[in-house]
This record gives sequence, C-alpha cells and structure tokens, in this order.
Amino acid sequence: MSLKFCPKCGSELEPDSMFCVSCGANLGTRKNVAETTSYETVPEKKAQQAKIASETVDYGDFWPRLVALIIDGIIIGIIGSVLSLIIFVAWIPFNIFNPLSGGWWSVSFPFDWLIGFIYSWALETNNQGQTLGKMAMHLRTVDEHTFGPASSGHYAINNLLKPSGLLILDLIIGFLKNSGDPKKRYRIMQNVSETVVIRTN
Repeated sequence: MSLKFCPKCGSELEPDSMFCVSCGANLGTRKNVAETTSYETVPEKKAQQAKIASETVDYGDFWPRLVALIIDGIIIGIIGSVLSLIIFVAWIPFNIFNPLSGGWWSVSFPFDWLIGFIYSWALETNNQGQTLGKMAMHLRTVDEHTFGPASSGHYAINNLLKPSGLLILDLIIGFLKNSGDPKKRYRIMQNVSETVVIRTN
C-alpha cells in the first residue's frame, strides 16, 4: 500500500509516489506502511483522547468530597489516638503527642501531619486514587490529563497540606483561583499536582 502522507514533512502524497514533492524524501523504502497511517503524532492523539474523556467525566462535587474528608479525618484521628496511647509512657509528665493534654503543639503537629499524610498518600497511590472516605463516597483522585491513576509523586504533592491546619489556606486559595472551574478543583494543591476528583459511578 502507498503512503498517504510524507513521514518526514507531513505533506499529502500523490498515489504511488516514490519521492515527496515538498521535501524530496525517498518513499521507496516505506511502501509497506498501511495507507491508513496519518501524520498525527502520539501527543496529538493523547490530547484528543483526553478531550473526549473530559467531556464525559463526572467531576466530584464539594459536599461528597467534604464528607469523604470528614470520614478520613475520623479514621486518621483513631489511628493517631491508638499510636499516641502506645507511645505514651506513664512517667512522662505530659503526652507530647496530644496538644489538648498540655503537650507541646510543636511536637504534636508533625506527628499528626505524618499520620495523615502517610494514610492519604499511601492509599491513593496503591488504591487507584481512593482513600476509605473516597471509597465510601464513590470518588477517586486521578490525573487531570489521562483520568487514570496519578503518579506517586503527584499524590504526595496533592496530600502535602491536607492533614494540617494549612488545609484552610489550601481551600481559600483554591476557591479564589478555581472559581467557576469546570473540573471542580477546590484546593490549590490540586492545580499543583495536576489532579482532579471524579465520581466512580
């Protein structure tokens, strides 16, 4: 079969041409390529597929995502309390991991953040973008371009501020930046990590 487009410059070819009239490329060695081959690059095809997917995807709304966050927060709190009880030693005059009991907030904060970060990052990375809260609400965090699982690094960036008080700042900046965003991104770290939340059913 003859080529329809020049593989070098992309110009349309005359049937059974041996040379491209535009760039002079020798086409004799490429006659076995199927006629359906087009001068469309892989990135262009991926962009077209992503555009089609973005028109049919159902992005997660604010309230289901908030409920999922609350569920995850309760689970993280239970894990943190259990670990705090295990680590706590009776002869220590205060529990450094519990700021409400007179401990040091500066010590408690990184401990609480670490538990929340590992919980969210590990589950999203190894469970197709779902924490337990997202599973309960039928939500999934995915790559905003492919709508498949994001990379481990992107999930890490997405969850950097979520387990801390900085989540409020994350939401405020996100709301200001993404007002009217069709992808319904409510946190600025979603922009940074190039992730979106979609419904799974």
